[in-house]
Amino acid sequence: MTLTRILAELALNTRTDELPASTYAAARKMVLDSLGCAIAGYNSDGIAACLEAAREQGGATQATVLVHGDRLPMDEAAFVNGAMIHALDYDDVHLPGPLHLMSSMLPVALAASEYVRADGRAFLDAIILGVEVSARLGRACRPLASPAHQAGFLQSSIIGGFGATAGACRILGMSVEQTVAALGLFYAQASGNRQALYDKTLTKRLQPAFAARDALWAADLARRGITGPERAIEGSAGLVRLYLNSDGAIPPEVLSERFGRWEIEELSVKQFTSCGACHPVARAALDLAEEEDLAPADIDRVSIYVGEGRNELVGMPFEMGDSPQVNAQFCATYSAALALLRRRAGLAEFTSERVVEDTEVADFARRIKVLTHHDQPPPDTPCPRGINAWACKPHGVFVETRDGRKLERWRTPLSVLGPDAMDWDTVVDKFKECTTFSGICPPEQARQIIAAVESLGETSGVSGLLEACRQVLWNPQ
Repeated sequence: MTLTRILAELALNTRTDELPASTYAAARKMVLDSLGCAIAGYNSDGIAACLEAAREQGGATQATVLVHGDRLPMDEAAFVNGAMIHALDYDDVHLPGPLHLMSSMLPVALAASEYVRADGRAFLDAIILGVEVSARLGRACRPLASPAHQAGFLQSSIIGGFGATAGACRILGMSVEQTVAALGLFYAQASGNRQALYDKTLTKRLQPAFAARDALWAADLARRGITGPERAIEGSAGLVRLYLNSDGAIPPEVLSERFGRWEIEELSVKQFTSCGACHPVARAALDLAEEEDLAPADIDRVSIYVGEGRNELVGMPFEMGDSPQVNAQFCATYSAALALLRRRAGLAEFTSERVVEDTEVADFARRIKVLTHHDQPPPDTPCPRGINAWACKPHGVFVETRDGRKLERWRTPLSVLGPDAMDWDTVVDKFKECTTFSGICPPEQARQIIAAVESLGETSGVSGLLEACRQVLWNPQ
């Protein structure tokens, strides 16, 4: 049996009664978190252009664009929704992958469910099992990647797309054979690299959206009889050999057997609107500023440590560039500067306008030194089985004050981004923060959407959720 077929059978043949209540609770939490990210990001840099392009394409009115209310072909609606969810880099992360999953999974599940009028339980089933497909594949691929490929390969937009495709096939009522073809068709379109991130461009926020669009294209073509490669993962030009540069193989049991908890329960909710690699520094700097009651005038020099060597992802010097928001989101010194000077690192602090206006933070960030080596970092924290070792390595913030004190705080990525760090109630608070930031959804109206998500699969379905959004959000302009 091919690995692609194993994933197809996982997505199609898993029965609803095999999924415990905890998976549905986790799925509702992640739906709410992702909707909040979309609402907060509805008018972020680049979104208007994406929506304008989709409107000009036109086509069948199959699915709804969140917030704006346009009805577009499934793939176009999913593309815009995925871009909004990922725009602020506030959406979930699967640490073992590492993967962003809901920014491709939710747009696909929403579009396909609206198109076939699926009920709430079918919608949640597709999300749970689509995440399961991508997360198992991500766990299996990570150990096989060479260091160079780990640095250059954007897992979210390729591996995430396999799960989104599988979820779409389940909602659309496709067979295992059609799903195998769809997964192969998705792979034929797949691409994903970190260059857009390294160059700090708006393309980065579109990459999960590309995966969402391509997943729906793949499912639609497969149900019309287009065949796809059955060995998309292990073939001579498959995912492992082409993207991971590996002669190794994925054992079938890694994909066919559940790792521990269901993977939807392993998704982490972000606390800051920046790259997850900035989170431990942001948290450490906030804790230090608050616990020591530091005022900006107290601070003489600051340095940070984000692991050995030059971290090209977030360890480069801050530059304003053509995309100030993206440059700030992916700069650990900027997160540290915000935390130390403003004691905040939230939505309002990371808009392009605010980044440009707050010259004090920008100048301070440029003066923070990034250490490429530390002689005596604290020991790594115990790393749960299957978690990337990076997540368990301490990152540090070091402050020298004008009165001669030397202060430091250390935090690991896992301590800030662990999957159990944010429960339903804290995600509700984050959702309200997102809706308030948007300026189009005051807290009393946000409660309608929260209630619709909370009852998904029980008393409400996708149509009820969209109606709740329609009453509150549509056409904010």
